Amino acid sequence: MPLRSSIGRLACGALFLVFAALTLSGSALTTAGCGASDEQSPETRPGVVRTASGLVSGTDMDGLHAYLGIPYAAPPVGDLRWRPPEPARAWDGVRACVTYGPSCPQPSGTGLSFFPLGKTDEDCLNLNVWTPDAASTGATTADAAEPGIAPQEALPVMVFIHGGGFATGSGSLEMYSGAGLARLGAVVVTINYRLGPLGFLDHPELTREDPQGMSGNYGLLDQIAALEWVRDNAAGFGGDPDEVTVFGESAGGMSICDLMVSPRAEGLFARTIVESAPFDSRGAGMDAVRTLAEAEAAGRELSHRLGCDEAPDELAALRAVPVGRLLRAVDRTVERLVGGIGFGPVVDGVVLPGDPAALFAAGEVHDVDLLVGANADEANLFLLGMGDKSAAQLTTFVRRLYAPRDEAVLELFPVSRYGSRTAALSKTVTVMGFVAPARFAAATVAANGGDAYLYHFARSPSAVEGLGAFHGLELPYVFGNSVPTLDVTEGVDGDLSAAMMKYWVSFARDGDPNEPGLPRWPRYDAASDRCLVLDAEIAAAPAPYPKACDLADRLRAER
Repeated sequence: MPLRSSIGRLACGALFLVFAALTLSGSALTTAGCGASDEQSPETRPGVVRTASGLVSGTDMDGLHAYLGIPYAAPPVGDLRWRPPEPARAWDGVRACVTYGPSCPQPSGTGLSFFPLGKTDEDCLNLNVWTPDAASTGATTADAAEPGIAPQEALPVMVFIHGGGFATGSGSLEMYSGAGLARLGAVVVTINYRLGPLGFLDHPELTREDPQGMSGNYGLLDQIAALEWVRDNAAGFGGDPDEVTVFGESAGGMSICDLMVSPRAEGLFARTIVESAPFDSRGAGMDAVRTLAEAEAAGRELSHRLGCDEAPDELAALRAVPVGRLLRAVDRTVERLVGGIGFGPVVDGVVLPGDPAALFAAGEVHDVDLLVGANADEANLFLLGMGDKSAAQLTTFVRRLYAPRDEAVLELFPVSRYGSRTAALSKTVTVMGFVAPARFAAATVAANGGDAYLYHFARSPSAVEGLGAFHGLELPYVFGNSVPTLDVTEGVDGDLSAAMMKYWVSFARDGDPNEPGLPRWPRYDAASDRCLVLDAEIAAAPAPYPKACDLADRLRAER
């Protein structure tokens, strides 16, 4: 198996195996979804809110309301598979939204689905809302505020987009519960969107079928539809539709970078928080986006493997393929790259007008503020088990990845400094693929007149000894949700989590993460090149690896 392919598959399995060990809990998710009912007891009907589709009730959570599994778009099934999302269907009465809705179907038995996802179904376009009791304008009456009208003293809204290589994951994982952030004064929303081939399959017939030539970016269109739902409905939950911050990690952060350059998403959010997003193609050994031609070729190959290309109506045949068979055919069709990405966003000229990194470099990004950063040891997780690869093979990988600057890259990350070629490769991919793009994004927003804040997450708790600050480790700290082997409520980790949560909510509220009692976070400026280091001790410091980041900038420009 080619080295690139083996690293990609290893990344998938390692990421989810290790993080599953941290996140699996004794209680399973409740995922029946919300349903229409007027018979809910008072305990499960703390408030009723009017949305554009109908009334919803939720669950009281000791000072909060939680509304789970609210549909934000019509089920993308049958003839709506591989079409832009349509508005959610209206319902009568009060819809009891007290349990998570289904997650998008995703691979199983391939090292990708070790999280307790609960039910999966193509009817997965649902979201969850946490809001303080006093904030919800409909908390005590069915006659809630009209959609889109912000109440007095409205709260900032934080919309989370989950990661998972555009192939796995769910906004309904308990680790992503927004209760902790909501208690700090925000309306928190987590979303599900279409993944893998359901979210990102492209095919020439799909391009021809769409009146605007949109194809391949159904997952991004779902995210945009969710943000439109937030714009239209946030006020009823106490949120300000003009103060929306979209935040996400890994593929979720990459999605946000895509939304920052997508004409379709302009005006839907005021601020962005991007965590560990390798949106700069090739920096982390993967394609962050694909060209339309590449995506359509992969779609034709998948159709051929499924035998649909011989059907009189190829798209009808593809839409009739059972989802399990569709997912099984994917691994034989598309090489899964570092981070688990197989099917992913497409430069279709409509939703994505160009490569996001190139558009960032040209300054063609929306006028939004940005908080962005990466972890100190991102790639440690991806390269677990690479001991069977020789130093020569790993060196060859670096040379192919960073040509024509490969010699300079090897000099910056020598084996003598890191102890082994695997360790040196891990640091190379971490810096060139995650740290450098974060600095690049911050510099772009700052140069365009926006406020940008750069962080470097370096905490390595004893619970993950040997892995360091690996990819995704910051998530329990951001949400304040402990996992079985990592308590983020007490001690050093509790202090760090509490500070990070305040920084995130303050940024969502004011566009500035600083507030009294926290170490000062400097606004990013390319001339001073400073960031905030998030560790056992939080402090502003020079941004790490400046020479390597400068080299990554030159490589990006040459490409």
